[in-house]
Amino acid sequence: MKTHATLAALAVALAPLAAHAAGSSAHAGVDGVVRYPFPGATPTLACAPLTVCTIALQSGEAVSGLATGDSERWIIATSPSGPGGSTPLVLVKPKADSLQTNLVIATTAHVYYVQLISTRQWSNGRIAFYYPAEELAAQAAAAAKRAEEESENATPPPQPVDRSYTIRGAAQIAPREAYNDGTHTYVRYDKLPSDVPVVVAVAPDGTNQIVNYRLLDTTFVIDGVPSGVDLILNAGTGKHGRGELRVAIRHI
Repeated sequence: MKTHATLAALAVALAPLAAHAAGSSAHAGVDGVVRYPFPGATPTLACAPLTVCTIALQSGEAVSGLATGDSERWIIATSPSGPGGSTPLVLVKPKADSLQTNLVIATTAHVYYVQLISTRQWSNGRIAFYYPAEELAAQAAAAAKRAEEESENATPPPQPVDRSYTIRGAAQIAPREAYNDGTHTYVRYDKLPSDVPVVVAVAPDGTNQIVNYRLLDTTFVIDGVPSGVDLILNAGTGKHGRGELRVAIRHI
């Protein structure tokens, strides 16, 4: 199950990409192709007369229809390109100078709107698209999948096998329960006290001894199965340790 903390972490991780998607603009690559964000403002393909210009679409989609406002003076065709022919390429050729019309490209994934201009004055004859919103969605889906896999692969909490413990002492630091699984001893709180006590083991002679332990969420996980555990807060404070709080947990 995803926690609020996990979702918040995802939101923080994806925030830069979301900002990028919101403010995306056209840019020219080193290959000479001008790439426009999709969806976004309508791009303009400026093509010299009797010259073939290109519009590259997204890899994996297929062109299902083409329509232009001037099919008499513009030649429009399609061609596969890229590895395995997976990237559709729309070929555009104006028959004369100073023409202007529009082009609608329908594919299995998108509908593109492009302005067409024939001119010898300037050129923008190779355009393509990039998809920041889809990148964001893919990133979010991948992050959610990773979070779910991490949650599923997390070590499940141990199943208590021995709950034969007594718990006596200061109510302010008393836990909900104690149990062991034969390898570790677990001391669980419903909610941790505001001041977390120190954990020490009880030796057979009744003296306290240092023990390895760690805190996971609201549970102390103690190495081994000692005969008893003491939880101590403010050890030795005040005269004769009168400010000390202590809880004795004993296996019976």
